[in-house]
Amino acid sequence: MVVQCKRFAPHLNITSPEIQKFIGAAKVLHSSEIALFVATCPFTRDAQNIAAESSITAVHRGLLEEWSAGASLTVLH
Repeated sequence: MVVQCKRFAPHLNITSPEIQKFIGAAKVLHSSEIALFVATCPFTRDAQNIAAESSITAVHRGLLEEWSAGASLTVLH
């Protein structure tokens, strides 16, 4: 399992190049079966699409807030 966490201001976004770099590190460099990208800001649509196509689990601020309030984090099931 490889996890990357980014703490950005809520008005910024995680973009596709950042996801692509993470794919290289997680899948190529570390041969990870599970890759989780956690961010305090939203993901662009392109970043979400690349993450989904590459089996990267993208967890954004809203999901983190729900999880911290006691909700089950369904993206991890």
